[in-house]
Amino acid sequence: MHIITLAEPLYRAQAAVYESAGRPLQIGERRQDGALLNFLGSHMRKINPHVLEEHFLSETARIHAACKDSTRRQVVICSDARPADLPYLRQGGFHPVVITVDEEVARKRKEARGDLTLGDSRHSTEIGLERIRPSSPVDNSGTLQEFATATTALLDSLNR
Repeated sequence: MHIITLAEPLYRAQAAVYESAGRPLQIGERRQDGALLNFLGSHMRKINPHVLEEHFLSETARIHAACKDSTRRQVVICSDARPADLPYLRQGGFHPVVITVDEEVARKRKEARGDLTLGDSRHSTEIGLERIRPSSPVDNSGTLQEFATATTALLDSLNR
């Protein structure tokens, strides 16, 4: 199994902004500035509409090259795709899975993580998720153990 963080270019840009502002984020820090990521997502896509797609395709090519001699089926998890990303993900044969979470649960988790600002769920970079028709939805409103169990079951079913 391999995990690709599709929004890695956004996270690198976020880190550069905080570094330039004299408040660098710690390496590996999980806190996010949701408002800044909304801004960066929309503006980086204006500069290059394929910025995240290019990153994703580069990472999948790297993974495929590393696994070319393997006889095992590979599972690649892209944990943060948005509606704009779906066409090239589907074209590449990827199986979209929508993970839903109650908005209040998500807010509390972001606060517990210590996010610097909360992103706007109505921002142009976030809207449209409800139009995705997944064949395997997973709910993440319960405990982390329940989510882990559901995700493991889904991966097992896809890896057959």
